[in-house]
Amino acid sequence: MENTFNINDFDKDRHATPASFPQCRAIGYKFAKKGTVMNWRLQKQIQGCMYGLAKENRLTFKKADSLLKGKTLPKVYFDKIKLYLDQKDS
Repeated sequence: MENTFNINDFDKDRHATPASFPQCRAIGYKFAKKGTVMNWRLQKQIQGCMYGLAKENRLTFKKADSLLKGKTLPKVYFDKIKLYLDQKDS
């Protein structure tokens, strides 16, 4: 499937706004899939982490686009997920 998204089609003001829910979901899909197998639990955890950051204005539209273009999700996001799960368990 060809990627038809081009961030330059959006005005510069949109780049600084919070990431959209579809972007957060796409990040989850991209980084939770290993080969042909989707880890659905990890997908939801990544999606939730990204959307939580977007709601706090800590994940911008432009930053989400750069994450989608990357090959791996930075470790800082996995650390945030682990911290959340550890706090939830205690």
